[in-house]
Amino acid sequence: MMNKQNLHTHTSYDHGKDNVEEMIQAALNKGFTTLGFSGHGTNKPLARTSMSAENQAAYKKDILEVKEKYKDQIHIFLGIEQDSMAPFEDEDLDYKIGSVHYMKQGDQIIPIDDSIAQFEQIRDDFYDGDIQKMVEGYYQSVEDMMDTQTFDIVGHVDLISKFNEHEEYFPFEADWYLEPAKKCIRKGIDMGKIFEMNTGAIARKNRETAYPSDALLKYMADHHAKLVINTDCHDRNYLDCHIDECLNRAKKAGFTHLMKLTDEGFIPEPIENFSA
Repeated sequence: MMNKQNLHTHTSYDHGKDNVEEMIQAALNKGFTTLGFSGHGTNKPLARTSMSAENQAAYKKDILEVKEKYKDQIHIFLGIEQDSMAPFEDEDLDYKIGSVHYMKQGDQIIPIDDSIAQFEQIRDDFYDGDIQKMVEGYYQSVEDMMDTQTFDIVGHVDLISKFNEHEEYFPFEADWYLEPAKKCIRKGIDMGKIFEMNTGAIARKNRETAYPSDALLKYMADHHAKLVINTDCHDRNYLDCHIDECLNRAKKAGFTHLMKLTDEGFIPEPIENFSA
């Protein structure tokens, strides 16, 4: 049987548009075989889009209930997207996505992906207008997260490029960009982390292609990285957003397998066994 999987899914418990049941019905209608929920773990007041403690408790209860309710129709998993600046989430979960949305600069914690205007202001105010320093700071933050947090999937590893699709701020092939990015990826590979192709910025009209860039995707494939394709879904209408394109890009880069989440954990599955 073909596999259709998404493990990066948000709901109205955080800043998603749809409730859990609506998301599951969309998944069934679109032919998904596996759906993992990954609400933003409690991180208030820093992250306004994260779940409150009350919502997080209700979210977990809800997912466990639907996991049983729909067990004969779709594989459902309980996950968390844990921000690098969030309190450590050690409760019983099927998996965790570790993501850097904020960086620490001195005694300041700064967001990196809110808006173009804020991105430029942070570059100018905290990095003296030097985009190279900002990029290096970001990838070091991802490495620091790997050292201090426990998680399975590295969320959108090159999120620093969210507003750079057409190289508005730096060239994707620049050595000074590729060096820290590859160093970070190599660390994740050595630690056994899974990386994701993430289409969320396409659905939200910030990009036309999924993370990561082709150069980094090729580096991952060449160094035998583990990969999943996720849509970072906040709206059920985009649950399968550009999965077909991601499958083609992954094959072109040289991936022969993707990671599949099962009741026994993550296992490699031939990429030909995944569908869009």
